[in-house]
Amino acid sequence: MDLEENRGPKLFQDSVHGTMRFPWLVVKFIDTKEFQRLRNIKQLSTTYLVYPAAAHNRFEHCLGVCWLAGLMFDALKTNSPDEWKEIFKNNDESKKTKLAIQIAALLHDVGHGPFSHTWENFVRARGQKWDHETTSCDLIENMIYKSENELTELGKKFQEVFPDVRKNLNFIKAVIIGGHKKIGSDPPGEKAFLYQIVANKSNDIDVDKFDYFLRDAQHLNIGVPFDYKRLMSLCKVHLLDGVSKIAFRDVEKYSLQGMFRVRADLHIRAYQHGVAKCLEAMLIDALVEADKGGWKVGDLPLSGVHHDPKQFLKISDSIQELIQNSDEESFSKARAILRRMLERDLYKTVYERVLSVVQTPQQQEKNDPPSELTQEQLHELENALGENYRVSQVKVNQGKFNDPMKNVTFYPKEGGRSPKVAAPSLQMDLPFYKIYVFKREEDTCDTDSVHKIIEDFLRKEKVL
Repeated sequence: MDLEENRGPKLFQDSVHGTMRFPWLVVKFIDTKEFQRLRNIKQLSTTYLVYPAAAHNRFEHCLGVCWLAGLMFDALKTNSPDEWKEIFKNNDESKKTKLAIQIAALLHDVGHGPFSHTWENFVRARGQKWDHETTSCDLIENMIYKSENELTELGKKFQEVFPDVRKNLNFIKAVIIGGHKKIGSDPPGEKAFLYQIVANKSNDIDVDKFDYFLRDAQHLNIGVPFDYKRLMSLCKVHLLDGVSKIAFRDVEKYSLQGMFRVRADLHIRAYQHGVAKCLEAMLIDALVEADKGGWKVGDLPLSGVHHDPKQFLKISDSIQELIQNSDEESFSKARAILRRMLERDLYKTVYERVLSVVQTPQQQEKNDPPSELTQEQLHELENALGENYRVSQVKVNQGKFNDPMKNVTFYPKEGGRSPKVAAPSLQMDLPFYKIYVFKREEDTCDTDSVHKIIEDFLRKEKVL
């Protein structure tokens, strides 16, 4: 049989989840230049320079999230038979919805720049606002449409399964964003739970986290007490007043709290490791110098390449070697920083301190975590110290909410009682905010003077 006509599922062997089986349309998205580019985007950026085995990439993470999204969908269907009949008209609608969720899960990180989240920090350092989800949606649009009214070859295959291309494409993008409002898809209502599978904006419990907790921990060789299979077996759709959400058995309160402990543990021990933060600061400095030196991708500056999805596809982690091997004098400063990274001639840490942060009454009311120092405040401190100093901030909390457990719906073992929001009594010493101050080169400033400038600033900002 011609491979082009092979519409059977395809098996992938994964180091975390074992054998994963994907339907043919998902495989068509995998076999695109947009998705294959993720093989060259490291999941943990400069952390792999501290933990050498943590060199895994966005490609395998996205495959894992796609697989888990299908498992979560099936678990919710099995555990919520009555709600399922009310939400979905027939089995065909349910199957197509599952496929759309899997495609969204597969493509949720396709818009990441080189070195994952470090690229977002680089773009911000150049005074711009950008997030990878926006570019993910832009790239997906280009994967399906050649022009406003003309489909690509992949778009035509997509149309075979989803005749209303625009409606279903908007749904996929909304699942990635975590809500329909920014995309313009239909209001969720009884299907609101679908937006909680991949990117749960209600409490941060989603399959994206399930995969990266386990995958990162495996490559970091950090043991984590987290079992997503049990969580999936004890979740269901809770439907009230025409609006649905994902609910968990009340016996899983401590397991969910443990999940947030795992998140904090990975951040403290690996993601926010002091040397990894120093290396990230150096990498961003090198990218900034290359940008100042006039590095172009097509006609766009390095920090603005996200404005053109087609040009964005040309950059990956290989940008580091391209800059490193360049000959132009205008990139000499960038090359020098990258060479220092290779030779382990790192910036010197001259100050580190845990910040004293508290919630405002408004943040308490909204369950928001305390505010960290803003980018503008960090720049103000850097300006006070002088151009030889670099400030980096560490932020470890439980995600978008100060206590996400307050936003989790639980259900009891036996029916008859309405699910209710409840939180276990376990407490964590979070949030944990910290700043590092790095010195780029040796200078004549004495340490006490530097510390005084920093602490006067922190005192002024009421975080000391």
